[in-house]
Amino acid sequence: MKLILIGYRGCGKTSVGKRVATAKNVQYQDVDDVTCARIGCDSIAQIWDEHGESYWRENEVAVTKELCQQDNLVIGLGGGSLMQDGARQAVAAATDAIRIYLKADPATLYQRITSDIRSSETRPSLTAIGGGLDEVIHMLEQREPTYKAVADVILDVSEMNLEQTTDAVLKVC
Repeated sequence: MKLILIGYRGCGKTSVGKRVATAKNVQYQDVDDVTCARIGCDSIAQIWDEHGESYWRENEVAVTKELCQQDNLVIGLGGGSLMQDGARQAVAAATDAIRIYLKADPATLYQRITSDIRSSETRPSLTAIGGGLDEVIHMLEQREPTYKAVADVILDVSEMNLEQTTDAVLKVC
């Protein structure tokens, strides 16, 4: 079993992924966390400040490729992972995998992001807009077509809590 969770930050990939992995008795791996650990920094923001976004993306792609080759795993992709050709190809080619896009509307994502102190401290702004609902809307316009194209299943989690989302994912896999 291999489950790959796709979506924008705040959609629940990490929280749901950990719960699903526990229920399925497999390991959970978060691409962002594994990449940070490999680079030896505590946060994506720190890596972007010290090494630049391209360095981050290069390492993120390498981690994604490695994880997609493993079995008995739940993988939480970074929100921008699929925007990198190498990562997108690895996810699309992953054998025996179910790829689920945890879709949420921009207002829900923004509310979840702003209520997560860790997110604002460890993740960089993605545009010159500098964060906020406008940034979420802008980034989703760019990313969502790719999320949908790669996903086997799309779950709208806008109105779901953690338990409901976990149950919905478990029904798929």
